[in-house]
Amino acid sequence: MITNDNIQRLYTTYATAPGLFEDRGLTRLMDYAFDTDAIDFDGDRLVFNTIDTDSPLHSIEIERIHGAEEIGRWLAVILPSAIIFLDRTDLRTTRIHLK
Repeated sequence: MITNDNIQRLYTTYATAPGLFEDRGLTRLMDYAFDTDAIDFDGDRLVFNTIDTDSPLHSIEIERIHGAEEIGRWLAVILPSAIIFLDRTDLRTTRIHLK
């Protein structure tokens, strides 16, 4: 469940991007991308197919991702100023929190 406490914890935990790929939880994103069409990797970018192509969050550089973490049925992708929540049970549902 997405709560304000979870959101604040994610921003605090991932205030800066950990140096190691494994510490950022990006393997979760890779596993999710293999299992679904909701996200794809395109070179050095992560593409969210559930977000409108006109949105600046439709495609982001992987190096800008501070972390990825599972919260219940959601996969949270943490950026410096936003969190993108991907619903792992309903692939059409995406929530975005702007800081």
